[in-house]
Amino acid sequence: MSFNKIRTGICSYGYSTRIFHEPYISTLPEYFDLRAFVERNRCDSKERYPSARIYRSCEELFAAEDIDLVIVNTPSPTHFEYARKALEAGKHLVVDKPFTATSREAEILIDLAREKNLVLTVFHNRRWEGELVALKQTVEQKLLGKLIDGEFRFERFKNKPNPKAHKEEPLPGNGLMYELCTHLIDQAIFLFGKPVSVYAEICRERVFSKIDDYCAITLYYENQFRLLIKSSLLVADIGPSYILNGHAGSFVKYRANILEEQSVNGIRPGDADFGREGADTAARLTLLQADGSLTTVKHTSPDSSYAGFYQQLGEAIRANRENGCQSVKVPVEPQDALLGIRIIEAAYESAKQLGIINL
Repeated sequence: MSFNKIRTGICSYGYSTRIFHEPYISTLPEYFDLRAFVERNRCDSKERYPSARIYRSCEELFAAEDIDLVIVNTPSPTHFEYARKALEAGKHLVVDKPFTATSREAEILIDLAREKNLVLTVFHNRRWEGELVALKQTVEQKLLGKLIDGEFRFERFKNKPNPKAHKEEPLPGNGLMYELCTHLIDQAIFLFGKPVSVYAEICRERVFSKIDDYCAITLYYENQFRLLIKSSLLVADIGPSYILNGHAGSFVKYRANILEEQSVNGIRPGDADFGREGADTAARLTLLQADGSLTTVKHTSPDSSYAGFYQQLGEAIRANRENGCQSVKVPVEPQDALLGIRIIEAAYESAKQLGIINL
């Protein structure tokens, strides 16, 4: 059976399109025909996609009859509105993180996609980074024995207001919880599933800040494993991003962020060493030996690429077209993203009550 390409439109042509979406979609011409962008005032997409159409509003893109898939990568507070409109227009949908600002909004989108038999997924792209793949392999192979605790951190030093002024406004879906912690929460769900309870501290550390810029969230699991998720915008000396401890050893890894850095520097998928980490950011794996000693080795991450997200999405839309099945496997299940938003809501409630919140 022949497969018509997925006619794709993206709701902006800013940083996220050029760094996180377009480079990987372009590697999969057997699935995708990237043919439209929303640019309200400019025509920057013409440089790389001279034949692509430019729409001046997302609503115009949603109304286009020759668009099958829409990628909503607009500012976080707009995600729900635009995602709902795209689904109502009959488009398959990718929503950038955060999925929505509230769990109720996420439930509405999931129900709407199911009602219309459309593919819906959320761009939690960091599941496809080599360092997380390496950590998942370590967990699945039980190299650390019974897990005791861990720390996932995503920290930066941003002591001045974000030049994108809208990100500093106290709007639904804004703030460090939705900007960076949502990545770490999704990674916890990806690796360990649903926690049973949450405890959190959330505050504003920068004197000018109108949004939360410090978050420390502890996720508690049934097997007594606990995971600390921490993010701050006032960390000048960045420490390990992943620490996992068990009865048989420890995993320690500094964030490489290789894909974003390479893309910013003009390195694209297919170029030499794309997605390949250097030895200086390899994980450190310390394991208990049979004689009771500890041995530390470097654990190199597999190469990273977000193309895996889009390849799986292409397969999901193909399956949807061929058999109309609503339960096709998407890259990130929207139910996982819904759980992530519920954890965020529980974290805010925990910080407000100064107590543990059960999920």
